[in-house]
Amino acid sequence: MNEKKEYVKATSDIFIKYMFGMDTKKSNHLVLSFINSVLGDSGFPTITKVIQKNPFNYKEFEGDKVSVLDIEVETENHELYNIEVQSLGNTHYRNRALYYWAKLYSSQISEGEIYERLLPAISINILDFILLPNLPAYHNFFMLIEGRKKEYALTDHLIIHFLEIPKTDERKISSKMTRWLLYLRGEGRDEKMMKILLENDEDLQAAHTMYKAFTNDDTLRRYALGREKAERDRLQLLSSAQKEGEIKGELKKEHTILIRLLELKYTLSENEKNQILSVTDFKKLDAAIDAFVFAEDKESVLKLL
Repeated sequence: MNEKKEYVKATSDIFIKYMFGMDTKKSNHLVLSFINSVLGDSGFPTITKVIQKNPFNYKEFEGDKVSVLDIEVETENHELYNIEVQSLGNTHYRNRALYYWAKLYSSQISEGEIYERLLPAISINILDFILLPNLPAYHNFFMLIEGRKKEYALTDHLIIHFLEIPKTDERKISSKMTRWLLYLRGEGRDEKMMKILLENDEDLQAAHTMYKAFTNDDTLRRYALGREKAERDRLQLLSSAQKEGEIKGELKKEHTILIRLLELKYTLSENEKNQILSVTDFKKLDAAIDAFVFAEDKESVLKLL
């Protein structure tokens, strides 16, 4: 009797990278289909070709480090698209999304190079949590617009899309983008929905084939499940440290929480501890504590103080 394998979410960042980020004809076709579904839902012109800028590579997720796995492609119109998936998060993900957009945009040129070389950077964030509770739509996108004349955009170089999977509506299955999101929600666990989605959609059929190949690869499964556990553990550490700090004074509590969180993952020097203890601004401490959940290193947290 075969042992039942632990479920791997289709929203695993490794699977998304595997499906959309392989430098192959199939992967390029699927990421093109997905991007065009987002563009079509936004009212923007679709594209016909993509070039992988950071193809899938095992070394990206070897070891224990929970680094960001994203997909970066360039189109025939010389636009940069960045796709990232996030299973857990809070309201501060808005700042994270803007930060990673800024890194993508600024990385195009070095100091002293001409700004005319900068390409539009479009960020697509696939979220398995609700980020924008006051907006009922599951697809929202943001641009730089004039405060009084909303129809006037400063530039088309900044567009950030948020796709919130928990808000998806099964009644709108005629929309290609909705089918993609329902696929990511249902793959591997909702057979009834998957049967409907796969019936007449060759793109989702191809995605389903890749999912089966991914989940049948023991190494890829182990990495995907390991990263998911690491993300849960980080959130648990944050929750535990907050509870521990409740018995302490308000400012001291914030110091205690931040130091404990960082010491559970990193080694803090006395100077770094003193840097934290010297902060008297609650907002800075709160921002650093929240940033810990998504931090790749301690420096990215400490610089917020």
